[in-house]
Amino acid sequence: MSRIVISCFDHPAHPCYGGGGALVVAEIAKRLSQRHDVTVVSASFRRGRPIGRTPYRQVMLPIGWAGPRGSQVLYHLVLPLAARRIPHDLWVENFTPPFSTSFVPKFTPRTVIGLVQMLSGEDMTKRYKLPFGAVQERGLQYYRHFIVLNEIDAAKIKSVQPLAQCDLVPNGVDPPDVVRPYGSGDYILFLGRIDIGQKGLDLLLEAFDFAQPTLPLVIAGAGLPSEERELTRLVRRTKGPVARVGYMSGEGKRELLHNAAFVVMPSRYETFGLSALEGMAFGKPVVHFDLARLSWIGHDAALSAPAYDVEALGRAMRELCEDAELRAKLGHAGRLFAQTVSWDVVGQRYLGIIDKALGGAGRPSQPGAIVD
Repeated sequence: MSRIVISCFDHPAHPCYGGGGALVVAEIAKRLSQRHDVTVVSASFRRGRPIGRTPYRQVMLPIGWAGPRGSQVLYHLVLPLAARRIPHDLWVENFTPPFSTSFVPKFTPRTVIGLVQMLSGEDMTKRYKLPFGAVQERGLQYYRHFIVLNEIDAAKIKSVQPLAQCDLVPNGVDPPDVVRPYGSGDYILFLGRIDIGQKGLDLLLEAFDFAQPTLPLVIAGAGLPSEERELTRLVRRTKGPVARVGYMSGEGKRELLHNAAFVVMPSRYETFGLSALEGMAFGKPVVHFDLARLSWIGHDAALSAPAYDVEALGRAMRELCEDAELRAKLGHAGRLFAQTVSWDVVGQRYLGIIDKALGGAGRPSQPGAIVD
């Protein structure tokens, strides 16, 4: 039985994050643990939500005292030390902001696979005017193996590290056995991290005000206190009915998806968009901006608006509110797609990649150089 370590700053129980990437890592770890000895390394946190027992070992790096943003920076500094001290035969590093990589291959002779839920460096550079993108580009050169969610990120990686092996594996979902009749639902649902800039919540509320859809808007998710306060301010300025229900998981989350008419994803930037897939699994259409990394959703399961066109997004929401037949058609197609990417199917893809990677050793000893 091989020792697999998966590192992920976020955690499903994190009170300020608890995002899709953490859920993905938990599902992957659960399935890898059927064949391997799996440890998930995350950052510690304060006042987290309870989480049940897992079939894999959990190690929390003691950095939660620095707060959500401070611990994110500390995580990049501490993770290489963890890679030196935690026994492993293979390390899977889930990339995290602000510059994605923690340079783990420089600190272990074992194979490291970069799990690219997001390449955040360029976006962080635009937001904070610091050279996170340059650090990310430098770091990527030390990796040979990657798991990516889309061809765009694969091409970006290969432009920096031509010798990289990129396996494209979508995120998965567990479709429920029973769903409401296609086209039925009581509200528009936003489901995701409360991050005004990346998730486009300001654009969503502007579009909702412009179009005045006939269904209310429900916003589910949690974020940093500053983001929560800004969302409160934006909601107060919105004329239509908007409800906030906070972070949802388990049965509460399933009930929320079950009763939605459709899911809206107004993100300015996404690598995959797990909440869209979760909505599709429940037979719900998706409304989103036409971003290249969301092309997997397909026009048969969604309505898209030109990127950042608030009025077009509002018109798409209103159209779906008023057309139950269209909602039924799109929702049915989305449900069929979601059934092809169940976590059991995706988990088998990961097992195949891990088994193949364990068949050889080696890592780049310097940027661009491979030692076999």
